[in-house]
Amino acid sequence: MKCKIHILFILAVLTGIHGFSQNQNVADSLVEVYQSLPNGDTARLRILTLIANNQTDPRKKLDYSFKLLEEAEAAQSYKYLHHAYLNEGQAYRLSGDFDVAIYSLFKALNFAEKADYISGVAASNTALADVYSILDNHNSSVMYYKKALRVVAFRDSTLLANILLNLGDEYYMANMYDSALNCFNKSKSIYEELGNNQSGIAYNLGNIGLVEAEKGELDLAEQNIAGAIDLLSEMGDQYGIAIFLSYMSEIYHDKGKIRQAKIYADSSMRIAKKYGLKTEIRDNSLRLADIYATGADFESAYKYHQQYVALKDSISNDEIYSRIENLESAFELAKKQSEVNLLKVKERNQRMVIVTVIFVALVLTVLAIVIYRYYRSKAKVNRILEDQKFKLEQLNKTKDKFFSIISHDLRGPISSFHGVSNMIKFFVKNNDKEQLLEIADHIDKSVDGLSSLLDNLLTWAMQQQGRFPNAPERIDIKDVCDDIILAFSNMAKSKNIKIESSVTAGKYVWVDKNAAMTIIRNLVNNALKFTNEEGVIFIKAAEDNSMLKVEIIDSGVGMSKEKVNNLFKIEESRSSYGTSGEKGLGLGLQLVHEFVEMVQGKITVESDEGKGTKFSVWLPVENPNI
Repeated sequence: MKCKIHILFILAVLTGIHGFSQNQNVADSLVEVYQSLPNGDTARLRILTLIANNQTDPRKKLDYSFKLLEEAEAAQSYKYLHHAYLNEGQAYRLSGDFDVAIYSLFKALNFAEKADYISGVAASNTALADVYSILDNHNSSVMYYKKALRVVAFRDSTLLANILLNLGDEYYMANMYDSALNCFNKSKSIYEELGNNQSGIAYNLGNIGLVEAEKGELDLAEQNIAGAIDLLSEMGDQYGIAIFLSYMSEIYHDKGKIRQAKIYADSSMRIAKKYGLKTEIRDNSLRLADIYATGADFESAYKYHQQYVALKDSISNDEIYSRIENLESAFELAKKQSEVNLLKVKERNQRMVIVTVIFVALVLTVLAIVIYRYYRSKAKVNRILEDQKFKLEQLNKTKDKFFSIISHDLRGPISSFHGVSNMIKFFVKNNDKEQLLEIADHIDKSVDGLSSLLDNLLTWAMQQQGRFPNAPERIDIKDVCDDIILAFSNMAKSKNIKIESSVTAGKYVWVDKNAAMTIIRNLVNNALKFTNEEGVIFIKAAEDNSMLKVEIIDSGVGMSKEKVNNLFKIEESRSSYGTSGEKGLGLGLQLVHEFVEMVQGKITVESDEGKGTKFSVWLPVENPNI
């Protein structure tokens, strides 16, 4: 019954009030207080934070996050900007928009660091760890949990309990049940000692029940999960109730008590539909399909399975469009920020003129000096204005180019789904299973391609805005290469291409791990795309002075000298087709180039048409600041 439950408890540190927990009743009672306060009252920021923290409905949490963001910007408060983006990230996480959630949480972390808000830094790292855990990126998840623990230490018992709860969840997913129970019990003990966080106790009880179920102790599991549901019901935490009711259904299903299993699944489904929890509606549809199938009610089972498939596709499509909208918002935000900067420069210029006039009237003896300084300052301001105007024009050009690429590369794959739908209906009517399997493979490839495309788009946009984290660490390049080779093994097999690596252990570099993964992953993906069947790709690494040189060599179609010269320029980028018709956005190599510069490395390209291509990347082998 392994299924991960992601609940993040960081509400105490959000407000600075220990003993505070997520409670819809508290949120509802504070709305009237907020509405009674006059505009401009700084107390509104604190009340809005409390309301957003306590919301259990992700849609309402997002609404109050936006209100808090607007008032925090007006007050120029880094601390409350952190609270706004943190709640925004949580709301998107609960709604299943994980890329948007990560984008918001990086903003929350940035403002917490600017405000020197230690608890906020810990909370943001914990939230990021939780989202990466949902995405099964456990290495990044553990890294951010450790960052949070280093910040917290013993300063905040409540947050320490929260992090232990999430770490226990990681152990649970890794089948390390004893370690998971240890974390859950420690976390529960802290909450009980504090005596002020029923949410923490409830979720620890539920998680302990999940571990006991995995160990076959179904009666103990039922008892603990039922206790969690009772506590969550008192606080009106509908999200948690829906999840644990679903687990109770699975426990009864495992016991062979089909009727009780159906009752719990139906209860979870009602709550999920009421509060718009799409992921839970989808999962409960699959669970009810299994229950009805066990009871030999195949008609109902088929109906719920169809509902599960429809919801699964709907959630995937919603995520795609949400990512595109978020990228567009990021560009609009950058444009508006540039306009604000220009206005500030103009205002500063006007103030300087007024000061100059006053000095001319009062101090005639220094008239020449004042005029001289004024014109020099004015010239400087004009240069700044011209520079910012140029940057704004370049930003607009990049944005126009960026969206033209998006329109070009997304129109084809998305439009093709209409044709695929008609083909599926035709083959179903003709009971042609072989053709259906081919259609399924085609859909998988299209979805994988779109997902990879959108991941690159979001990463590129974050890098353009300076939001992508750069946390260099000492890593073994062999581990990175091995992970990437494993990830592309199926793609290589499908084209009958060999990927050979001579990289040995013990070759360390000092770079951000996510950046290193992005660089090598895109280069290997590019090599696979443009290498014919039965081709070979080599990965090599060797020390070169104070750098480590990594080479990706393919026996593919190669490139002309003109294309090599313009390879890393987005103004010149064009979508290209691979040897099997694969289509790319043209941002992969742009990302590689920007990330190599970010980690203070170097990249070169050698290629001959028809003979293959060699990319050489130099990465620093030690901390360049030491």
